[in-house]
Amino acid sequence: MQCQLIQNFLNLPGIIGFSLISLNGASQPYSVGFSQGNSPDQYPQLVQGIQQIIKTTPASFEFCSFQFGPYQVELHKAENGAVLIVFSEGSLPSHYSKSISELMQFIKVDYAALIESIRSIKSMNLGQEATVSLELQTANVDDVVAAMNSLSQITSRYLGPQLVANHWRTNRSQDMDGIDKFRISVDGVISVTDMGQQLSAEQLVAIRLWTKRFHQRCTRIIRDYDALVEQALLEQHWQLLFGR
Repeated sequence: MQCQLIQNFLNLPGIIGFSLISLNGASQPYSVGFSQGNSPDQYPQLVQGIQQIIKTTPASFEFCSFQFGPYQVELHKAENGAVLIVFSEGSLPSHYSKSISELMQFIKVDYAALIESIRSIKSMNLGQEATVSLELQTANVDDVVAAMNSLSQITSRYLGPQLVANHWRTNRSQDMDGIDKFRISVDGVISVTDMGQQLSAEQLVAIRLWTKRFHQRCTRIIRDYDALVEQALLEQHWQLLFGR
């Protein structure tokens, strides 16, 4: 039940992810919903800053919010000494407050079970990303870039080019083979420098994982995004980017 509650919360438009910190135990946050390399765990200064904010607030502190880069951050303090940290972007839906209340109730009732659910969800997501076909084809880099730019253009109609560019950047993992060769302009146009014309199977896998993360982020913000992309994107571009 906790896993479904977490997934429902993460699927709310505008939600990037959330973390839990216990003031009574380990200070390391438990995070879920963030793209690889972009969770608060990767920003010790942010975690320290949040802990400092909490330490300097009155005992009656229950809520505060602030801006961190492009994200809006909310701190919700539970009665058992746990703090829920929510990262969002853009406007949130009207039923957001109800979803927060439900999540806070579970934190109060069984914090340990919620942590186990977060770990379970992260394990499942990592398993899904690691599952790739053993017979992946190679692809021409120009064709793949054209497909990515087509996806950018479709998405820009709903988010605007600057937000599209930001989503491509924040969902990129630099340790993926060849990803560092891709450039994203301020208006969301993708280009490649110093790279051969033919992508290896491993490079194509990396691009598909990157595109999947971008797609998942946009799905949380744009209503019916899956259907909109599937209708507007050329079939050959869909095959290149999603492999199905």
